[in-house]
Amino acid sequence: MISINRSSVQSAFRSDAAVRYVALFLFFLTWVIGVFATAEAQNAVMPPPQSIDWASEASKLHDLRREVSDVAITFVTTGNDPSIAFQIPATPANERHWVLAMEVFCPQGIREMEVFYQQPWSAQRRVDQPPIIRSEGWTTYSCDLSRDKQFLREDGPIWLRLDFGAAANKRFQVRNVVLRLENDFELRTRQQKLERIESLQKLDSQIASYYQTAFPIKITQVTHDSDHILIAGESTGKLSTANLSLIPRNLSDISAIAARVDSQSAVHPIRINAEGTFEVRVPAVSDSTLRATGMRWQVVSISNQLDSDGKRPTVPFSAVHHVDTFDVAEANELPPTPALRAAKGMTCLSELAPEHIRELGLKHGSVNIVLSGLVSISPRPGFLPMEIRGRKRYVNQGMMRQLDRRVQMGRDAGLVMAGILLIPNSRNGKRADDSPTLQHPDADPAGAYTMPNLVDQDSAELYAATLDFLAERYSRGNLRIDHWIVHNEIDAGWQWTNMGEVPMHVYLDHYFRSLRMVDAATRRINPHARSFITLTHHWNLADPPHWRWYASKDIVEALVRHGEVEGNFPWGLAHHPYPESLWESDTWNDNVEFTMDTARFTLKNWKVLDDYLHTKRLRDPKGNVRAVLLSEQGFHASEADTEALDQQAAAVFYTFEKIRECSSVLAFDYHRPVDSRGEGGLYLGLRGLSSPEHPRGEAKPAWDAFKAIDTPSESNLRVRYESHWKD
Repeated sequence: MISINRSSVQSAFRSDAAVRYVALFLFFLTWVIGVFATAEAQNAVMPPPQSIDWASEASKLHDLRREVSDVAITFVTTGNDPSIAFQIPATPANERHWVLAMEVFCPQGIREMEVFYQQPWSAQRRVDQPPIIRSEGWTTYSCDLSRDKQFLREDGPIWLRLDFGAAANKRFQVRNVVLRLENDFELRTRQQKLERIESLQKLDSQIASYYQTAFPIKITQVTHDSDHILIAGESTGKLSTANLSLIPRNLSDISAIAARVDSQSAVHPIRINAEGTFEVRVPAVSDSTLRATGMRWQVVSISNQLDSDGKRPTVPFSAVHHVDTFDVAEANELPPTPALRAAKGMTCLSELAPEHIRELGLKHGSVNIVLSGLVSISPRPGFLPMEIRGRKRYVNQGMMRQLDRRVQMGRDAGLVMAGILLIPNSRNGKRADDSPTLQHPDADPAGAYTMPNLVDQDSAELYAATLDFLAERYSRGNLRIDHWIVHNEIDAGWQWTNMGEVPMHVYLDHYFRSLRMVDAATRRINPHARSFITLTHHWNLADPPHWRWYASKDIVEALVRHGEVEGNFPWGLAHHPYPESLWESDTWNDNVEFTMDTARFTLKNWKVLDDYLHTKRLRDPKGNVRAVLLSEQGFHASEADTEALDQQAAAVFYTFEKIRECSSVLAFDYHRPVDSRGEGGLYLGLRGLSSPEHPRGEAKPAWDAFKAIDTPSESNLRVRYESHWKD
């Protein structure tokens, strides 16, 4: 660096005006040259946006109608695969990403946006894009093309195809479509995302390592009695310290992250005896916070040094351990759940009249339970004050009464009931008053439902209170739910249980905590209650969308390992063995393998999964085979297609032939009773679309087939259809 003496310069300027003018001229010239040089450099790095002409006939449309005006292009989707194919100029490598940007006006919103590059189009050349958010005004939308480096092309133009979701009758407008490099805001956002990805990868590795750690102490039992919590354990190796304590872990804690304690923390010293075991009795009555739903325990060594937050770090000497046995005094007196084996069940029971339920001979049924807005920690209009586990809470009266009616309808018909716990995805995750919310804060708008918010303690406690309310109200008489399905199709988390793009172990840490909370809330009141993990028919995904889908096989293996580390519990499996193609009901023709390496488990090969569940490692704490609900699956058949209707009825008989071979299957819940106009063109109902003449649709042949199952008429009617799969 050159040092300039300011007083010397000023003196020179005063003594010689000519020199002063020359210096000023040189300074100005240098500034001008610098400005032009900077502008030239910026232009070299940031070329101007290049317009993309979607009005031209050169762009190719599929399932898409185009209306061109001076202001914008209006598109209307005319089928289930709408797209536009077009060329873009060369996209040479650059420090900044290439972006396809546009302004859109889309009141309906479009999910499942995708970009394909370079013909022939294939799944290997596809990059998922963010959804077009519903808006009633012009808003900007952009696709990051450089997320897949194969988009980059130095030597000429390239073909792209942009897919606008998978639904007909969507109307939207587009203008100012350009190819450009990302702007400063987009660059900063992407860099922040990269930092988040790096942080998530480290956390994912930390959680995976936790499940493989050989801790020197193992907690073997956590039991609740009338006024104590009994925690027992044993040493499994040499201990390097005698300064050991038991601590409870908060609902929002990730087990793999070491706890920190303060003066408010419950700390209970332990002493390991000569036999290498210990037992601690912690005073705790029924409404103690130490017995809160989801509370678990861990042995740690506590540092004497305070960290920057005034808390004392800990070193874990055991894995965390959940409650194994609940206080019998807190349980309702309930008869055991009726024994089921390959029983007939149904989703969407509210579409049926009570006489239809009896006509079909159903024994099992499910209801969706929306958790958001059901319970509040503060008074709200329309909410009833209630005491939940010793604390005053407020329950949405309208939602409660509606759920009461649906549960009682099934119970009055003698059904064993299942509740499917769902948290709808709202763009406004936080309420205006910043009170706790059940929606996960990182949920992407692409998902229909979200993971619960177990990130902050207040929201986790609201979730626990909601589960406690459900368990207490629906564990009695004709308001009884025995099966609790925890969220929906978690292997397809991006769509059905969204918490943003996260690696598998981070995702499952959150899900397992939710599953354990449901188990704790419901089994405390109803010892016969069972909580179910929910999965699609996909088992081994060769190339799952990154951090959006997870292989079911990996999830089940991780859950088994979770039970081995944090305490086994009687979870069940709620599986959805749809046919290989949702559009074809001939599931006997599915291309599947009869091994655990199969890509899918459909009804054709489900016996392999049943055998797997019978293995010793997969069994529950009492050695029983896990309970299984085939809790959602149906067969597509349009009322206008007589061949498809015949095949749908055949699929019903084939289903029960296959599941009767599987002793783990409690029930098969057919989805759904009546065709729906809101399932993307799939007509899965046993009855057709509703009409003024037939509010619950006209019965299809599959209705009679389903009705015949487990009746004397089954064998005679089956003969009419079995040639479909026996030829």
